Amino acid sequence: MARKTRRKQQEEPGPRRRLRRSIRYDAVEEDPRERRQRAQAGMPPSINLRRLHAEPALARLEAQLRAFAGMGRKKVLVVHGRGHGSTGGQPILKGLVREWCNAHPGLVKGWSEAPREWGGEGAIVVQLN
Repeated sequence: MARKTRRKQQEEPGPRRRLRRSIRYDAVEEDPRERRQRAQAGMPPSINLRRLHAEPALARLEAQLRAFAGMGRKKVLVVHGRGHGSTGGQPILKGLVREWCNAHPGLVKGWSEAPREWGGEGAIVVQLN
């Protein structure tokens, strides 16, 4: 008899694909992977500087921004992190990256803090010339 009930349960229409159904509540929740894909749809290419020391981070930043500018990209996401792993919990790269961008007007047109879906206060969107 157990097999019959299993087959009967399988034949019943389940939740739509990419949706998760709650067992306790009669609610349907969106799949987080789909939300992530939607956020990344308009996301520019990114440079990850997290967990790097200041000098290698700034060297990587310059090299990759020049490479993206050479490819004709206009926006780049620079992920510097929030600084929770640094000594004292104070962000170090956050200030250095922003100062570096301000000091290089020939390469960087401007920058703004990234939207929350792209990293929020742990990242900036750099606009290239």
